[in-house]
Amino acid sequence: MKKAILLATLGVASLSASAITPFLEFQPVIAGDHYTAFNFQGGITGKVHPNIALGAGVGITEKWNFDQGPLIPIFGRAEFSGRLGSLTPFFSFDVGYEINTENTDYGAVLVNPMVGLKFGNWYGGIGYLGHCWTQSGSGSTNCFNMKIGYNF
Repeated sequence: MKKAILLATLGVASLSASAITPFLEFQPVIAGDHYTAFNFQGGITGKVHPNIALGAGVGITEKWNFDQGPLIPIFGRAEFSGRLGSLTPFFSFDVGYEINTENTDYGAVLVNPMVGLKFGNWYGGIGYLGHCWTQSGSGSTNCFNMKIGYNF
């Protein structure tokens, strides 16, 4: 895992400064057991090909009422986009780790593939958020999610 994060960081760092694009996203998550949370995250992406971008980001995930310690997702991103007539569809794939600030032994590996559309600097998409909890016997949780974001 450390090698993958290092390689992703080096890949993003090797891009020219003019090719790097910061992003900011809002991601509401509605999971089982009436669990509703929000996720604000930001980061950078850089084009390595006209249709391919790589990046990294960090965020904060918490229930609406802040009754538990937040999760801090740290992730790498690969994004593929193209043109389909006047539309700009994209596919993104985030993979990383969520640090649990309340109990550091109980984090989660996260995987979040997503499809969506870009509208100028704005974009939105629907994805599948999977968590594989690191504490023994905890299993995994998953749900559909959506993102609304802005590229600066």
